[in-house]
Amino acid sequence: MTRFILIITAILQITYCNEISYKEFINKVYENSKELIRQNAITKSLQNESYAANAWESPYVEISPSFGKNATTNKFEAQAQILLMITPKMPWVSSVIEDVYTTKINKNEKILQLQKNIIAIGAKRNYLTYLIYKEQEQIYKDKESLAKNALEIAQKRFDANRISKAELLRFKNDYSNALSTLKSHQILIKDTLDKLKILVGDDKFHGINDIKLVYIGNIDISNNIDNSIYNEILELDALDYEQSAKVVSRGIMDSMQIGAGYTTGQNSIDVKLIIPLPFTSKSNYQQQALMELKSASIRENQITKMQIAQSAKSYKEQLIQQEEVIRLQSQNEENSKHLFDIMQKGFDAGVISVFEYLDIKNNYLNSRINTTQEKINYINTLSLLEENLGTQINIKETK
Repeated sequence: MTRFILIITAILQITYCNEISYKEFINKVYENSKELIRQNAITKSLQNESYAANAWESPYVEISPSFGKNATTNKFEAQAQILLMITPKMPWVSSVIEDVYTTKINKNEKILQLQKNIIAIGAKRNYLTYLIYKEQEQIYKDKESLAKNALEIAQKRFDANRISKAELLRFKNDYSNALSTLKSHQILIKDTLDKLKILVGDDKFHGINDIKLVYIGNIDISNNIDNSIYNEILELDALDYEQSAKVVSRGIMDSMQIGAGYTTGQNSIDVKLIIPLPFTSKSNYQQQALMELKSASIRENQITKMQIAQSAKSYKEQLIQQEEVIRLQSQNEENSKHLFDIMQKGFDAGVISVFEYLDIKNNYLNSRINTTQEKINYINTLSLLEENLGTQINIKETK
C-alpha cells in the first residue's frame, strides 16, 4: 500500500512539474512568435535608419585638370585643381529627422505591444477552451460509465426474459454512442493540447497551474476604451506624417557642400561652396500629400474611437447575458441531476421503463454539456471584447 501511494505521489509531482504559471506560459508564447521576432527587428532597424538618415555623406576628392598657357614660356602647361569636399547635414534638418524617427520607433513599439496583447489574448482563449474541453471529457466519461452500467443491468434482465431484444438493443446503441462520443472528444483534446505545445514551443507542456475561467461581471471598461492602444498608434501615425512634412520643408536645404584645396602650377589655395536654392514647388506638393495623410489619420482615429466604444458596449452586454445564461443553465443542471438520481433508483429497482430512463439520463448529461458550451461561448465573446480594446481584461485567478 505504501509503495502504491509513493507511485501515485511521484506521478502527481511529475504532472505538476510540467505545469507552468500563466506568466511563464505567455512569455514562452512570446518567445516562440515569428511575428514578434520580426517586429522587434523592425524597431532595431528603425533606430539604425535614424542614425543613417542624420549621418554626413562620405567626403570625396574633386580633381579638375586643365591646360593653361604660360605667359613667360608661351607654352601650355598642365594644371589641376584638387579639392577635399565634405557634405555636412544642416542642424535645422537633423533635429527634425531625429524627431521623425523617435516617433516612428514609438509607434512601432506600440504596434509591438498590440501584437503581444493580441497574441496573449488568443493564447489565453485557446487554453481556457482546452480547460472546458477537459471538463466536457469528464462528462463524456460519466456518460460512458452510466451507459456501460445500464447495459450490464439490461443484459442481465434480458437473460432473465424481463426485457425485450429491442430494449436491449437500445442500451447497446446508447453505450456505443457514448463510447464513440468520448473517443472523438479525446481526439479533440489531444489536438488542442498539441496546438498549445506548438504555441509555446515545448513538447513537455502539460498545463497552467494558476489560471481558470472567472467572470468579469459588470466591470468598468471605460478606461480601456478611452486609452485604447489602437488610438495611440493612430495618434502617432498622424504625428509621423506631420513631422515628415517638416523634414520635406526643411530638406530643401538639408545640406551644403564645402571644399578646400589648391591648384597645382599656380600655388593657389582654393575654397568651394555648393549651396542649394529653395526655389521649387516639388516640396510644396510633397508636404501637401503628407498633410492629407495626417488628416486621414486624425479622422480614422475619431471613427476608431467611436467603433471601439460601440463594439465594447455590445460585447459587454453579451457577456452579462451569457453569464446569466450560464447561471440558469447551472440551475437546470442541478435539477436534472436530482431527477436523474430519482430515476436511477427507479431503474435499479426495475420500476422505470427503458424509454424514461434513457430520456432522463440523456437530458441530465446534455444539460451538463450545454453548460460547458455556454462557457466556451463566454470565452469567445470575452476574447472579442479584449481584441476590440487591444488589451487583456484580467481574469486570472490565483489558486
